[in-house]
Amino acid sequence: MKKQFTFLVLFFVIIHIQAQNFTTEGNGIRNAIVANVTKDQILYVSELDGALAAYTLSGKKIWSKPAINPAVLFNIVAADITNNGKDELIAASANGTIYCYTSTGKQLWSYTPKHKVRFSEVAVVNNGKPQIFAGGNDYNLYELNASGKLVSTTKIGGVVRKIMSGNFLQKNKQSLFVMTYVHDKFKWDFLGFLNPETKQVAKRLQLKGNKLKQFGKAMVTDFAVADINNDALDDVLFFADTSFKPFFLALDANFNILATYTGSSKDAQRYAHSKGAYLPKSKEIMFQHGSIIYVLDTKGNLVVKEGKKFKAKVYSDITYVPSKNSLFAAGEVDGGNAVYVYNLDHKNWWSKKQPKQGRMLEVENNLAKLYQQTLDFKMPEYQKKSDEDWVMITSKKINEDVKKLTANNVKFVIQKSPKEGTDRSEMVKIMGEIALKKDKRGKYKESREDIIQMAKDFEAKNQPFAFWAGHGNDPFYIQIETLEKILEVAPNTCYGFVYAEMANVDDPRVQYFVKEYMPRLAKAIRKNNKAKLYFRYKNMFWAATSHLPLWKEMFFSNKYNDILVPASEDTSNRTQDLNLAGRVGMQSSGYVNDFAMRLIDDNPTSWRPLSPGGQRSISPYLRQGTLMAAYGARYGIVANNSFTEEPGLNILFALMKSGVLPVVAPKDIVSIGTWHLIQNVDEKLIHTVDNHHTINQYSTEDTNAVFSVSQMHWAGTNIPEHDFSRVALGVKYRWLNYMPKMPYGMVAIAPIEAKTTIEKLNKPYFVSTAKVGIKNGAKVPAKEFGAVIKATVVEGAKQLPIVVSGASWSAIQLDDTHTRLILLDPNYINPQNTKVTVTFAHKIPKQIVDILSEEELKTTNNKIELTVPAGAMRFIDVAY
Repeated sequence: MKKQFTFLVLFFVIIHIQAQNFTTEGNGIRNAIVANVTKDQILYVSELDGALAAYTLSGKKIWSKPAINPAVLFNIVAADITNNGKDELIAASANGTIYCYTSTGKQLWSYTPKHKVRFSEVAVVNNGKPQIFAGGNDYNLYELNASGKLVSTTKIGGVVRKIMSGNFLQKNKQSLFVMTYVHDKFKWDFLGFLNPETKQVAKRLQLKGNKLKQFGKAMVTDFAVADINNDALDDVLFFADTSFKPFFLALDANFNILATYTGSSKDAQRYAHSKGAYLPKSKEIMFQHGSIIYVLDTKGNLVVKEGKKFKAKVYSDITYVPSKNSLFAAGEVDGGNAVYVYNLDHKNWWSKKQPKQGRMLEVENNLAKLYQQTLDFKMPEYQKKSDEDWVMITSKKINEDVKKLTANNVKFVIQKSPKEGTDRSEMVKIMGEIALKKDKRGKYKESREDIIQMAKDFEAKNQPFAFWAGHGNDPFYIQIETLEKILEVAPNTCYGFVYAEMANVDDPRVQYFVKEYMPRLAKAIRKNNKAKLYFRYKNMFWAATSHLPLWKEMFFSNKYNDILVPASEDTSNRTQDLNLAGRVGMQSSGYVNDFAMRLIDDNPTSWRPLSPGGQRSISPYLRQGTLMAAYGARYGIVANNSFTEEPGLNILFALMKSGVLPVVAPKDIVSIGTWHLIQNVDEKLIHTVDNHHTINQYSTEDTNAVFSVSQMHWAGTNIPEHDFSRVALGVKYRWLNYMPKMPYGMVAIAPIEAKTTIEKLNKPYFVSTAKVGIKNGAKVPAKEFGAVIKATVVEGAKQLPIVVSGASWSAIQLDDTHTRLILLDPNYINPQNTKVTVTFAHKIPKQIVDILSEEELKTTNNKIELTVPAGAMRFIDVAY
């Protein structure tokens, strides 16, 4: 009995001290690391926008600090740099600052260079004295001392991808691992080890001539340092993917392959996020690729694989906690703030089911409520059914409950992408050999007759369809004669053709398309009277590139306004706010009749290795689509994202079909306050931004522009105070974790030729080249022009009947006495409850009602204050 009692006591003590899941008090977690504090260990966490916090391993908050000058906080490390036995927290922010905090939350110091930098990495070497190394996008390796003072800068090639310290070269002496990129996804410019004292290269892996060809094609999303071959020297572990398949590699300091693993094509998950760790007790390696956990031995052999593709939460970060022999999986890439614990002493620990908790559970519940309220909604008498359909190009299936909604109609259109193998010799005579260049992603196996028959079959089945007909890699997936015939044989079901990323005005193929294809397509489409041409462009195409002469001829000539539908990668674009303002301006000034939302599951920023994919919640896609629709996007080009949970985009379709989200005509948008007119757009600025795969473009001039720090190597950085996005649209940093708050209403972008139209609308406007402002015909440097922007948008806001602070929003006039106000949580993959103030001017509302909850809201001093639930939205009708 005594032995049994002792065993039970020990059992309950062990259970008591085991770490449990917990939810932090902050927002979306990006990083989590374990730190030693005297005899204990604690957890440091960083949030996406730069906030920092410390927690006990049981989840009790020790301290937290809000973001200083919000920007993406890319990396944190824990190290005892004060020699007091307690690890400090050192953080690298994209706002260009390295921060240092004590274990009690006191800020020890911060370091900011004299010129703007987008810091992404920090590491600490300690060979008797601490050396702090930091790097970013300006080709410098910065060395700081324990007091945060600059000791040295060393010129390096490429943009810093990773810096780590370890005993790589000598058993009792640390050196520095450095990896840099010049491409946004693959390969490396420098990969090797530096002597921290001399900063000289000790060893380097050459990109060409090595035996690691597969590694050169890998997108690395996580790293670790561990001695996996027991030689008392540290090795470097890489967690990555190749062609969306899981990929792991371990190298020693001589670049010998110690372990490697590549999953099969059956394991491929599109833009899945990979995170991993070394497990010293079991001498194993684990990593999560998307929703699957892999456990490997130290040779890279698969021990176990747990999970199904696209079926489990994807963690933001995973860290090993020695004192608990546990893995702490922190946050979800959707913006979660929970920490999930895997006890490695438990048998089959990898199979532990982790119920959703924290912020993402809150978002799930908010969306479930929104969905049910939408299904129950009855359109009020003052709102009329639209004569026009919503048109959604998607393979998404619609739920039966949504099908029953009939207030407005949604036309669902499938998209196919045949590649025509017809001879191109006639095009070669005109353009040269470049006409033969094809997209490597296609096999070009269909004949002209095959594609035309496909269209005939869709027409016979009454199946609406669109064909993806061209791309910047090859504008001629389908040739013009075939396109004309498709429109002829499928007059009722062909909804048009999609073209993507053809921004390069110097490409002879693009020039040929604009000058030769467009007139013929326009003629054929007008006979059809249903089809459209959908143009997908990201970067800042609709705000700037579209104003180059060739594109201006097409998009702003009024030749094709009835058939053009501009779209953008709205869910994977760091300059989404600019493209939104550009498309709203195009439609509201009459250059196009329609524009489209583009919801795609690419990584949400464009610097792919540092932007986690695999979002499970539909919330970011739903809110982005709703915002587009609320400014006139009647069309949608919607990808079939396999990760997202049900009911998924059925919520968006329900909002459309129920009438909660009305079909919006430009004349009914009453939240456009000011206009930004583009004159003689700056071509040099455009080319640095459009060249988004090349990231070695750093220039201190990047900040001195009206559309500043838009180049891909600035992804995540804070936006200068004078920038259009900051001043006019309330955007603080270049990362798609936001939707613009528009504190002065929408500021629409159009060409200078729209000046007469804007003046007739009696709206204030300002003019720029996208690089510099123009005032009274003279060029004004961007840093001075910020004041002109501010004064103009403030004046524009004074004319608005409604102004919103805090949310992303739109106001739509339903009839002479009713306006629908749409309010959205603006935090894209960082959802949180959003406090909102709505101010009414010029007219005092008679009644204000939340149309879904039926709650009546009362004004105080012509204002109402309310909260938009995390990851969700509210629809408010204002009666006058």
